[in-house]
Amino acid sequence: MKNDPVVAALEALDAPDAELAKALASKYPLVAAKAARIAGDSDRRELSPAIAAVFRKLLKGPASADKGCSAKLAMARALVKIEHDEADLFLVGMKHVQMEGTWGGSEDVAADLRAVCAMGLVGSNGGDKLRSLVTLMTDASWPARAGAMRALGALGGDSAALLLRLKALTGDPEPDVLSDCFAALLAAEGADSVPLVATLSADHESALLALGASRLAAAVEALTEIYGRTVDPARRSTILLALATSRTESAIEFLVGEVAGASERTAIAAIQALAVHRADPKVRQAVRAALDQRADRVLETAFSAAFGAS
Repeated sequence: MKNDPVVAALEALDAPDAELAKALASKYPLVAAKAARIAGDSDRRELSPAIAAVFRKLLKGPASADKGCSAKLAMARALVKIEHDEADLFLVGMKHVQMEGTWGGSEDVAADLRAVCAMGLVGSNGGDKLRSLVTLMTDASWPARAGAMRALGALGGDSAALLLRLKALTGDPEPDVLSDCFAALLAAEGADSVPLVATLSADHESALLALGASRLAAAVEALTEIYGRTVDPARRSTILLALATSRTESAIEFLVGEVAGASERTAIAAIQALAVHRADPKVRQAVRAALDQRADRVLETAFSAAFGAS
């Protein structure tokens, strides 16, 4: 290991004056990938042409030059971070398929790459975005389909929202794709999409969480309405968590109210949901005040477990 050229090259990249441009062209994918990550994380926009050139070369080259797609994926992510504007390059990346042998068959290792390139395309000034994203929506690999959802959400506009509505209504065999679809639809269409996502939450728990994560006032209202007619304890706990993640004042007030006046079981679920705000002294104080009204040892134990000892 001491004389391993890959290890040496990786360690050299930790130096403040590391030669990133040279490392990007390394024949070792791990080295090229690390150089790309550093360039992206440090916003080295002057390296954009160099990263793009190597990325283009790897896309055209044999799979053996970058097994697992690690270098190409890191370069695509870096190009998105530094806002590289070359739609045609991202379009090529969106079509890249790389089959590699696995036990009992083969696997496409480029699905995540296609997803990242979709986001790069959306951020560029050219390319036929919607048509390309429609194609990616039907990709055989679910990570690529999920990437299409996120890209449509970032693109926004009526056409993107309609595509997301269609996907939400027709479904997907992979739950993570639908989760990204709900989140993207709420991002693209805002409050107008809340009724649809709320309706679909009857069959998809991820829709509840997407409503909360959207932080839309209409979504909080929908969640509290759904909560009011829900009997199943597990589903009620999910709704409370969704409300907590919305981080809106109205949602927190609702949860604190459940701590103060709901059944012991429900109050515990509300305390556990509010634990996402454990670092916020105002929330802690509000929960503490609600508990003081009840003097319940079980709830005190739940509070200590969720928020830590006072």
